[in-house]
Amino acid sequence: MFDDIDFSPGIIAYNGTEFLDQEDIFQVSYNDGRIIIDVGWYRKEFAVVIIKDFDWDNPLMEKRCVDLNMLHDLVQDCSEYVREIRG
Repeated sequence: MFDDIDFSPGIIAYNGTEFLDQEDIFQVSYNDGRIIIDVGWYRKEFAVVIIKDFDWDNPLMEKRCVDLNMLHDLVQDCSEYVREIRG
């Protein structure tokens, strides 16, 4: 689903994109887990969050949508954002 997105230098830590009705769908880890892109399904919408230093209560970015095409775009945006802040 996200095969065409460049997550480098991140490492895909979890890929459950074949089960889009689960809370945990996809996760990419950067800097030994100090920055994480996390994708999940939350009963009525998808959420994409960027977490820094394991602070799940205060994400750097959080985006939500219900459409799969929009989900792909949000994950792409988050990947680009992480590359910029790692700069």
